[in-house]
Amino acid sequence: MRDKVNDPVAKYFPGGFTVRDEANALTAWAFRNGPLEDLHAGADSSLLEDDSLSRISDAEMKTLMLHACRQLAELLAPKRDNPEEYDRQIKSYAFSYCRSWER
Repeated sequence: MRDKVNDPVAKYFPGGFTVRDEANALTAWAFRNGPLEDLHAGADSSLLEDDSLSRISDAEMKTLMLHACRQLAELLAPKRDNPEEYDRQIKSYAFSYCRSWER
């Protein structure tokens, strides 16, 4: 059994690792370091303030969704085939990237 004092999950996820914590990690996994960040890295424009204008093209949206689906499939495979490994991966990712997110 893990020592709660030295357990980063207990420290950074008080009350336990929740479904919301898992959702945060899945979202980060799906979108981090992918095409969404490429779009975000571009220069700001006053045109972005006009809600009547599209911000991303259909091709960009398709790329975003396909990337997210591939990322999620990669992460969810161990959930079915090796639940312990999934648990380790998802908590590790949440700890690394999502511990300050809204819970």
